[in-house]
Amino acid sequence: MTRSERERLRDIRDATVAIREHLAEARRESAGHDSALLHDALLFQFVVIGEAAKKLAADTRDSAPEIPWTDIAGLRDLIAHEYFRIDIERVLEIVDRDLPPLERAIDRLLGR
Repeated sequence: MTRSERERLRDIRDATVAIREHLAEARRESAGHDSALLHDALLFQFVVIGEAAKKLAADTRDSAPEIPWTDIAGLRDLIAHEYFRIDIERVLEIVDRDLPPLERAIDRLLGR
């Protein structure tokens, strides 16, 4: 079963929300950013984002040129194929720096 563009955009949006929720829960529980469970949860959501982004139509991606779609797909590939090279601090930087503009672009594409 193939997913529609709108479903893929919602998948990306849902994954960004999940990332923020996982981080907030870790802070509430004083687990910090060192939890292996947190790392796994964050990385899985980035795989979801990357996979959905890869499957978006070119015209959808072109309508949000401010988003580094190739980098998003590249992060997914890194997590899936070169997992041993993942630096969780770098992933957390991506969350802080790149997730907010991605969320704004996805909201715009979804017409929110």
